[in-house]
Amino acid sequence: MVAEQFIGTWLLVSQDSHYPDGRVVPSRGEQPAGILIYDGAGNMAVQLMRTDERAGDYRDVSELRTAMEGYHAYFGTYEVDEAAGVVRHHVIGSAFPPYRGSVQVRAYRFDGDTLTLTAQAPHDETRRVLIWRRAH
Repeated sequence: MVAEQFIGTWLLVSQDSHYPDGRVVPSRGEQPAGILIYDGAGNMAVQLMRTDERAGDYRDVSELRTAMEGYHAYFGTYEVDEAAGVVRHHVIGSAFPPYRGSVQVRAYRFDGDTLTLTAQAPHDETRRVLIWRRAH
């Protein structure tokens, strides 16, 4: 069952923004840090942070710019929709207030100990691609 593959702790490898014009840009700099946790009871939590010299430029967690390029964290529950190929994060709490109460939809792909999650930007055709490696 695919849902069981999610369970565990995942460490961020990369996060890139794929723009409609073909550009691919690291969303949180070259070496972002992050952790994503899914448990067997349907709970999830994620933290993403920029670690480069620009990290200090993102101090206001209420700004979309900080959530997308600096620091972002949220927790809630999740459900896997195998037929649609997506995981839905039902956000309960978030550092970025507009995420609270939202449902964040992520397309997923597993490749061994790697999980790729793709999110479509709500305002344009940009896609955010996050690659995670299972923690051991």
